[in-house]
Amino acid sequence: MVIAAFYPLGLMAGGICCINDIDSAIDRLAGADDFNAEAEYSVSLPQGDDDVVYSVALHSDALPGDTLCEAAYLADWQLISPRKDSAGFSAYLPGHHYRYGDHRLQEYHYAWDSIPFIVGRGGVQRNGRFAELMPQMLARQIRGMEADSTFAVRYVPDTVVSGSHVAAVEAVQRVRGYDGRYFSLFLDRESGMPLRLFNEYNPGQISEQSVTVVYTYPDDMDKNRPRSEEELVALYPEVFEKYRESNYRVENLRGLPMPAFSLPTTTGERYTRHKGDRFLSPTVVALLDPSVSTAKETVEALRRAVDSLPGEAGLVMVFSGSNSDMIEEIAGALRPGEAILMSGRSLARDCGVSEYPVVIVASRDGIVKDVILGFNRNLGESVIQAVSLACE
Repeated sequence: MVIAAFYPLGLMAGGICCINDIDSAIDRLAGADDFNAEAEYSVSLPQGDDDVVYSVALHSDALPGDTLCEAAYLADWQLISPRKDSAGFSAYLPGHHYRYGDHRLQEYHYAWDSIPFIVGRGGVQRNGRFAELMPQMLARQIRGMEADSTFAVRYVPDTVVSGSHVAAVEAVQRVRGYDGRYFSLFLDRESGMPLRLFNEYNPGQISEQSVTVVYTYPDDMDKNRPRSEEELVALYPEVFEKYRESNYRVENLRGLPMPAFSLPTTTGERYTRHKGDRFLSPTVVALLDPSVSTAKETVEALRRAVDSLPGEAGLVMVFSGSNSDMIEEIAGALRPGEAILMSGRSLARDCGVSEYPVVIVASRDGIVKDVILGFNRNLGESVIQAVSLACE
């Protein structure tokens, strides 16, 4: 539904525009080829002191013949924060989607498994991080708003914002008598490419959230979007070498933050550790399979090693199974500074564990200092040495 009047955003009429109607504006966005831009993506929350800001390099080309996605794209993002280092990318090549962040690479291939591409709100390929900023995806959004009776949409072919003539697409969603979303997209009047995007969700509510995106088009920007998996791998060789699912091994955890996990204990409680959380002391995390014959010997060796340390160290024993009786028989009575967890296959998967046991030694700040594979008679000595290094 396209109408002429709704929530005012203070736009001023200007002169003549090259793109005179909303259909032309959508077509220009949808057909964008060789699109390259830098975007500053800011999220504001009413209860937050500071905005969350990302810098995103955007590259895309229209794919008119592709039934899975409107564009082949690459979004390379980085969180701008002095307190946290976070970066990654999302990419779509025809029939293939890749997303990397937090030291994990996920990839989806339609020929291998089509389900992720066809379920959800457009499939994984359309929901990669910052994919919605591509002009082709913006065109899809606007078409969806026009077809949605809860949205009122209008196009302003020429308006003045901050002293510059631009075109604008505005939309307001109203559900059950309340405004649920304000959308404003400002476009270059000649090229039709995005200049600024504003989304406000749940305005006036406690869950209100505002997202502002400012697009720039630097002349010196790298404008080579990868056209194949080989070219994508060449852009991110370390990511594909270390973090690809088929290559991901627990040894790659050295020097990285310990993955987050939330698992049940044998006593019916839950042990939760968020990514970035600190440990109270250097901590030994043992990933154990109760069906492996050396599981009990491993527990005994770890406890002797912890007892032999000059300082305090935690011991977290994570068993892959869920039979609490079997686990308690192997682990025995819980001691101070210990945790005995069950159903740990998800953590083993996130760590890249393929065989048991595996012992991970982390420092107080949650960084993995060493990884010890398998059981041997020198396990205790290896743990003592690794914990000593974690204390430095």
